Amino acid sequence: MLAAIFVLTVLVATYSLFHLYQRHTAKPKGPVSVISNIKPIDKSFRWDTTEPEKIRPFVNKKDFRPNMGIKNLAAQPEQWLLIEDTYREVTTKKRDITSSNVDKTIQINDSPRSQLAAREYYDSCINFFLMRYPQYFVKKGNQVYNKINDDYVPASSAGEDPMALYLALARTMEEDVVVFLKDDPNDHEMEYTLRSGITGFPSGFDPSDNHDKVISEIHDVVPQYKERLKLSMGRFFNRLQPSDLWVRFNWTIQTHNQHYNLRLNHGHEGESIEEIKFEDIDFENGCFLRCERQVLTRLPKSGANIMTVRTYLTPISKIKQEGLADELCRAIDALPTDLGFYKRRPAWGTAVKQYLNL
Repeated sequence: MLAAIFVLTVLVATYSLFHLYQRHTAKPKGPVSVISNIKPIDKSFRWDTTEPEKIRPFVNKKDFRPNMGIKNLAAQPEQWLLIEDTYREVTTKKRDITSSNVDKTIQINDSPRSQLAAREYYDSCINFFLMRYPQYFVKKGNQVYNKINDDYVPASSAGEDPMALYLALARTMEEDVVVFLKDDPNDHEMEYTLRSGITGFPSGFDPSDNHDKVISEIHDVVPQYKERLKLSMGRFFNRLQPSDLWVRFNWTIQTHNQHYNLRLNHGHEGESIEEIKFEDIDFENGCFLRCERQVLTRLPKSGANIMTVRTYLTPISKIKQEGLADELCRAIDALPTDLGFYKRRPAWGTAVKQYLNL
């Protein structure tokens, strides 16, 4: 009898210790974000000597019809937000643009979920910079000091106005962002709606026009969207998880040097596009390959789907120097008629190909 009691006591004690151990070692409840545990960049890293990533989406591409074209980046979460030698110049330009055009460039829906998502996004970005670039971002009390720009921003979203937080991000990171929420997260037939965003570098559209619109309405002007993209985009957004990180690229050509432009880069329905003469284009300083690096993931607390957008303007002269003139000419010719019109090819196509073939 005593032996049985002893064995029972040992079993109870063992069981209690096991569960105590589990409570202290158990993984956090809920989804874990792929961007929440970031390795610091090598100490030898210098922002001012780091050349921009070469985004050349047209190279070796065979099908130029609209498609998702996503690639998995989850194994490299440190690549979510980048700092390159353009950082100071571009963030300064973005600060000036957003502060002067707040009504166009920054929107935040006033619903509690939208406000939560905006705050969660802010905290994710600031924590990322602190973890990834500790030599340039240092926490000092309730502020974070940005050594590159000699600037302070809130260390946390707590108690801060969401609009002020977005303005702080606009001067801290090159990437723009759009934040999507679904009114009923459990309804897979319902579309996601754009509830907030920082769009300092719009390419031929007014960002404020897209605020509080569903994805299909935003993309209604994109050629072949309904036939080729709507179904796949809906499925993708429904399946996106905090553990995911996906990247995609797009490209066009612009004959001006503006990051911020509400009209010139897209052809609009019913518009008659006039061809630009070769001699009217400054190919050294005023003609660019404009690319976007779009990275998508989901925020774990709010359930918002986010897409960061990094804009690259690469002089056409540099594309030529890289030996990619023939590839770009092939890509220009291969654009479907409707997509070519959307990218304003009738305006610049002939002149740009003439320059590339010189």
